[in-house]
Amino acid sequence: MKLKNAFLEKYRSDQIWLAEWIFAIATGLLVFASTAYVDMISLTVWSTNVWDVIMDSNIRHLYEFSAQNIYHVQHQYMGSELLSVLPWSIWNIPIWIIQRFFGKPIVDSPLMLAYAKSFLVVLSVVTVIYTKKITYFLTGDRAKSMMAAFLTTSSIYIYITVCYAGQNDILMITASVIGIYCMIRNKRVAFIVWSTLAIAIKPFFLLAFLAVIMLYEKKIWRILMKAAFCSVGLVLQKLLFKGAPMYEESMTLGPSTNMLKQMFPANVNTSFGGVSFFAMSLVVIYLYVYTRDFNRESPVKDTKYFGEFVIYTVTLTYFCYVLLSPFSYYRLAVIIPFFYITMVQKSNLLFYNIALDTLMSAGLLMKLVMRGSSLFKLKSVNNSLIQGALGYKVDYTKTDYFESLYALAVEKNELIEFFQPLFAGVACVCGVLIVFFNHPDKETKLKVGEDKNWRLLLWIRTALIIPCVILILYMFTHTSSANYVDYRIF
Repeated sequence: MKLKNAFLEKYRSDQIWLAEWIFAIATGLLVFASTAYVDMISLTVWSTNVWDVIMDSNIRHLYEFSAQNIYHVQHQYMGSELLSVLPWSIWNIPIWIIQRFFGKPIVDSPLMLAYAKSFLVVLSVVTVIYTKKITYFLTGDRAKSMMAAFLTTSSIYIYITVCYAGQNDILMITASVIGIYCMIRNKRVAFIVWSTLAIAIKPFFLLAFLAVIMLYEKKIWRILMKAAFCSVGLVLQKLLFKGAPMYEESMTLGPSTNMLKQMFPANVNTSFGGVSFFAMSLVVIYLYVYTRDFNRESPVKDTKYFGEFVIYTVTLTYFCYVLLSPFSYYRLAVIIPFFYITMVQKSNLLFYNIALDTLMSAGLLMKLVMRGSSLFKLKSVNNSLIQGALGYKVDYTKTDYFESLYALAVEKNELIEFFQPLFAGVACVCGVLIVFFNHPDKETKLKVGEDKNWRLLLWIRTALIIPCVILILYMFTHTSSANYVDYRIF
């Protein structure tokens, strides 16, 4: 009886248990160990190419050397700027040394690829630390700050972007989170510096940066000056490689240019021409934040209130991006951790926020799987730690089994493919409701369920990705042995 009462007391508390942290971390490790996504392999090779060209010639030959693709990665052209891989390059010096001086290619070693991906995990930890700092500064509540940190850690967006895909978006996210922390602490020079770094890594943060600046800066020339200054990192990188061999071709043919081209799709035709909903939303957001009653003194005089609006502004901007603009499945991570810092602000909405986030996460996960994206494909298990430990590699092009969860699901029930709008609709409305309910100026009072316990939802939310990973590993181990070739972990 005492044991039951002790459990119920903990179950009903507002604290995150140690066991829940262990569960969230174990889930991340399972995803981490089960995949070596092709983009991560390409990014790792590009990051170590930096040291090869420095040793053999100079940095201006980076794009030319990468285009030679001597390690036969899936992407021939390095279609991003230097800073998108440079911090990773420093981390990857040990595996570059093994490759360069001991003749062991990184692409053939699951262990070295896992070491490279672990850098992104470290950055995720830094992001979680600053999530906790920001939330505590705004709320003064340790339980809320721990909740925001846990929601970020256990988010499928972290699991998919970092642990599964090994994408370098987390470099930009980490720099931007530190920058926003500096902003709400009224450290404006540090905010500009970190924002400049984030934009130089990937320019997506420029959209949210402009919205934050407009909150307190009302003179147009100052807004333009700060936007121009924070773009200097991008400009300097382009100047560094101006005229460099294969630079222009790589930037044109690489993946980053295509992503930027698709950012503002023509969602509807008008007499003006095609109109982008995302472009329209940015105009509305910028007008809205510009007309808020803040000024240059607000970060000092209205610290908490201003900080709440800063976080909400970034959340709103990024949510409109993922909702209204085409994105690769791993780019969903841009909404973290701001989405979760916003969610924990109002105690009376915590149950509903977690419920809506769980439904949104589940809906997006199902939509991503069902749209036939590169998520949960058999080939991504190759070169992973689990594949290396098993001692063999699968030729997924000749498999007698299914090459992806999508193929398996459609084979079992072809009707499930037609439920994509259902999954997308659930995710969309849940995200919109979270953004609507949690506006800093809105006092939402729900008549039922404000005091309901959210812990079971927290467990479900953390475990959403586990069945997908287990199933793809089952498929990997049940492919015909005729398609297996010997392959070692190191």
